Amino acid sequence: MNKGKIILAALFFSQLFSVAAFDVSSVNLHLYLSGLKEAKAPAIVEDHLVLSAQGPYRYVGAAFSYEAWASVHAFEINRYGIFVLAVPLPYGAASLVQYRLIFDGLWTADPKNPAFYRDPQTGSALSLASLPERPKTVAGVWEPGGEERANFYFEAAPGQRITVAGSFNGWDPFIHELEETKPGRYELELKLPPGEYYYVFFYRGESISDPLNRHLVYSKDGRSISLLNIKKAD
Repeated sequence: MNKGKIILAALFFSQLFSVAAFDVSSVNLHLYLSGLKEAKAPAIVEDHLVLSAQGPYRYVGAAFSYEAWASVHAFEINRYGIFVLAVPLPYGAASLVQYRLIFDGLWTADPKNPAFYRDPQTGSALSLASLPERPKTVAGVWEPGGEERANFYFEAAPGQRITVAGSFNGWDPFIHELEETKPGRYELELKLPPGEYYYVFFYRGESISDPLNRHLVYSKDGRSISLLNIKKAD
C-alpha cells in the first residue's frame, strides 16, 4: 500500500471513530451501532443485546428485569440520529427477559419489538427478548464481590499459574495468585478499599483484560486494561 492510500485510510478511520465513541471494545459492534440508519428490532451482536430507537426525543433509556429494574441504561445517538444501546448479555442459562424503554420520561414497550408481555397487576406492556446462553467459562470478575472486595474468576488448563496485577498492587504480576479451586478453575477474593482500580490477568506470560468487564481503558500502546469500582460498605 502506498503512502497516499495509508493516509486516506487513516483519515477514514479517524473520522469513523470520532463521530461517536461508543463504550464498547469490539470494532464490529462499534461499526454496527454507528451504521444503523433506522431503528430495528433487538439484535444480538458480539455477545451484546442491541436496542435502537428513533424519533424527536431528548433522552432514551432502558431497564431490564434481570437487573430487577434497578438501573436505567442511557442510549447514545449515532451519526444518523438513531438512538442505540448495547448491553452485555448476562451470564447464565438462556432466558427470556423483560425490558422497557423510557422516552423523555415516559415508560413504554419497545415499538420495534412485536414480542411483549402485559403485567396483570399494573397493565404495563413489557417487551420480551430471548437471550442465548452465555456460560461463565472465561476469565473475569464473574461476581463483582459487593462492597470493599472483588472476586476474580479464570478458567484454563489445570495446573496453571494465574495472577492478577493492577493499580492496587503496583502492577506486580507475582503478588496475587488465583487459587485453583477445581481442576482448571481459578479464583481469588481481594479486599480493597473503596475507589477506582485498573487491572489485568497474567496467563502464560501474557496480560489479558477482563472479558466479563465491559469497562475498559487503553494504554498508550493500545493494550486494553479493565476498570473496577469498589463501593464503600454501609
